[in-house]
Amino acid sequence: MARAADMIRIERGAEALPGIWEYAVPSLHLCGKSRQPLLDACRQIKRMGGDTSQRCGMFREGRERPDISCVVERGAELTVSESDAGIRFRKFRTFDFSGLRSEREVV
Repeated sequence: MARAADMIRIERGAEALPGIWEYAVPSLHLCGKSRQPLLDACRQIKRMGGDTSQRCGMFREGRERPDISCVVERGAELTVSESDAGIRFRKFRTFDFSGLRSEREVV
């Protein structure tokens, strides 16, 4: 496993809303809010053309070891799915907005 000093540090911040956490990737000047901050940070890193073969980790304030870590490419491919069967990692799919009507069409 990569040492904490060798990985991209994703800092988990305050809970912005119930179950939604602020996060930041200081080394890459990225930030956001998410229910799954590690995976969303991986997608941001991939979109910006960052090194997807590098390991990243989610750190809480004052911690020197990550709570959870993964390779950026793998994290970008996953999402968390909650159902009656339990919580599982699933393949990430972008939301398809094509079936939605615009506000002008609804009126």
